[in-house]
Amino acid sequence: MPQASMIPQPVRIRSATPHTSRDVHFVVEAPKGFAPEPGQFVMVSLPGIGEAPFSLAALPGEGTSDGCFEMLIRRIGRLTNLITRLKADDLLYVRGPYGRRVEWGQFEEQNLVLLAGGLGLAPLRSFVRRALGRRDQFGRIDLLVGARSPDELLFRTDLLAWAARGDDVHVHLTVDAAREGWDGRIGVITSLLDGLALDSARTVAFLCGPPVMYRHCLRRLLAMGLYEHNVWLTLERRMKCGLGLCGNCQMDGHYLCCEGPLVSWREVRGLREVV
Repeated sequence: MPQASMIPQPVRIRSATPHTSRDVHFVVEAPKGFAPEPGQFVMVSLPGIGEAPFSLAALPGEGTSDGCFEMLIRRIGRLTNLITRLKADDLLYVRGPYGRRVEWGQFEEQNLVLLAGGLGLAPLRSFVRRALGRRDQFGRIDLLVGARSPDELLFRTDLLAWAARGDDVHVHLTVDAAREGWDGRIGVITSLLDGLALDSARTVAFLCGPPVMYRHCLRRLLAMGLYEHNVWLTLERRMKCGLGLCGNCQMDGHYLCCEGPLVSWREVRGLREVV
């Protein structure tokens, strides 16, 4: 790995838009040669403050602004509190992309089921955009989204646009609890699988959300007949170097910054820490 891969590159923020009470949606100019795949991540830093890993909510050239990528950053600590105060034309520092480059050709002609819990919709958004940008290469697309409340549903404009496409793209929403005014479904995300007929021989599922969601969704999907190699998870871990050198992301001997974070259930079903 070239030494330059460890050097953060300055990138200019094209826009920073409040998304929810805790989240800010960033459109960022991509550094030269930046060509990530869905499921990869970047390390984002502010000099003298710190660095943290972030998933990509949209990739350059796939439905986003020309030469830009997108991130959704939630205020949860000192670094993210400072990042979410930045505005258009401010600089961030980015290195990457990191993570395994999964060959998307293996999913062609398959039906796609994407299950996103909470903030998990941010990384899965790049998966949806990849599939919609190459719509003729995939079959039916079902996006299942769960949130704590209607106020915490992310990317509502996208959800409405995807649901209105009419080309065998289906959006299913549920929330844990809601006040008056919500006429949608209330319940856990696995309830969205009820009545969903899956062709197990030609369906691939992607999951992103909290570990407790994985446990229950995995059980349901496998019971519905999906093959273990066709169920993919995005595993979260505190990445530090991105190159498998520091060991911070190690999970039962697997270095997720290199061997993940997107992995199939067949690859990790024996790892104690997965779910």
